[in-house]
Amino acid sequence: MKVRAFKYGQQDRVMYSTVLGGKTLASISEIDSVEMDAANGYQRELLPERSEELARFIEQAHGLVPGAILMNIRPEREGELNFTNESDEGDIEFGTLEMPDDKFTWVIDGQHRVRAFEQLSEDILVPAVFIKGAERPEEARIFFVVNSKQKNVSASLRYHDLMRYADEDLKRHLEGTALESKELAYKIAIELNKDTLWKDKINLTGARGMGRAINLKGFMDALEPIAKDGWFTTLPSFDTQVQHIKTFWKAVNSTWPSSLDLSSPSLLTRTFGVFVACGIAVDIFHYCNHLNQIDEDTMVALLEPTKPLVDNWDPEGVLRAYSGGGRKAVNIAIEVLKSSIKKKFTEMLQQKA
Repeated sequence: MKVRAFKYGQQDRVMYSTVLGGKTLASISEIDSVEMDAANGYQRELLPERSEELARFIEQAHGLVPGAILMNIRPEREGELNFTNESDEGDIEFGTLEMPDDKFTWVIDGQHRVRAFEQLSEDILVPAVFIKGAERPEEARIFFVVNSKQKNVSASLRYHDLMRYADEDLKRHLEGTALESKELAYKIAIELNKDTLWKDKINLTGARGMGRAINLKGFMDALEPIAKDGWFTTLPSFDTQVQHIKTFWKAVNSTWPSSLDLSSPSLLTRTFGVFVACGIAVDIFHYCNHLNQIDEDTMVALLEPTKPLVDNWDPEGVLRAYSGGGRKAVNIAIEVLKSSIKKKFTEMLQQKA
C-alpha cells in the first residue's frame, strides 16, 4: 500500500501524517485492549454501542470526524516502511509512504472511531498519524497521557496505567503531593490480588463483566487511611507493610469464615465492606503494635467484639442501615466498630499488665 504523507520528527521520534480510508485504517490496525490481554493490555474495553452511535452520526447526520487517529508501528514492523522524499520545507518532508497491507500498526487513540469506520456502508477519508518504532510500554504511556483526563476512561484503568507506565515526573505532575499514598495503595492492592484471599477478586481495569468483587480504584480508596497512616508508612519495608495487610485479612476471614466468598451475599465482598474493614485496620495495627503482638490471633481477638455488630456481614442484617448511605454512612459504621475494638484493646492491655 502506498499513500501520500508528511514525515517529521517530534521528541526524537519519526512520525508520518497522512489520509486514509476509514475501512483501510481498520483493516491494518490492532487494539491493545484489556479484552485481548487482561494482564498487560492498556486500552479500555471497546464499547460497541459507542462505535455504533458514531457510525449512525456519520451516516445519518452527515457528521464529520476531523480528528486524527493516532497509531504506532512497533519496532518489529517498522523496517517494512519505505518513505520516498519528494520535497521538503524545513524539517518537514513530503513524499510517498509504502506500508504493509496487513495488520501492522496499533491504535493508540481512536479505537471507537476505527470500529465505527468498519460499520459504514460507504468509506470516508480520515486523517491518521503514525508514530514509528515506539515499544509497547512507550505506546501505553502515550495512550495514558492522551487519555488521562478523559471522563470515559475508568478510574481503575487510569491508575493501573499510571502506576505501570508513567515515569515519576509524569506521575508527580498529574497526582501532586498525593502520589506517595496512591502509589502505596496501588502496590498493596496488586499484591493482594496475586496470592491472598483477594486473589483475582480485584478488577484491575474496571472492565465490565469481570465478575470481580471490587474495582482497583475502589480498593485503593479504601486503603487510603492505611496508606496515609504515619506508623504504617514508616515500617521498615514494603514487604513488612504487605505482610501486616495480609495478616489482617486472614484475621478477618478467620473471624467471619467464607466472608470473602464471591458466591455469598456478604457485604465484605462489596465496596462498602472493604471500606469499613480497611477503616478499622489502622486501629487494629496500632493496638497490636502496642501489645507487641502483630499476629493473626491478636487481630482476631480484637475483632471478636465486632461480630454481633456486623452480623456476619449480612446485607439484610445490622449493617443494612449503613450500606447504602455513601461515604458518610461508611464512616459512621467504622466509628461504631472502632469503639468496640478499643474497649477490647483496653481489656487485653490490662490483662497483659
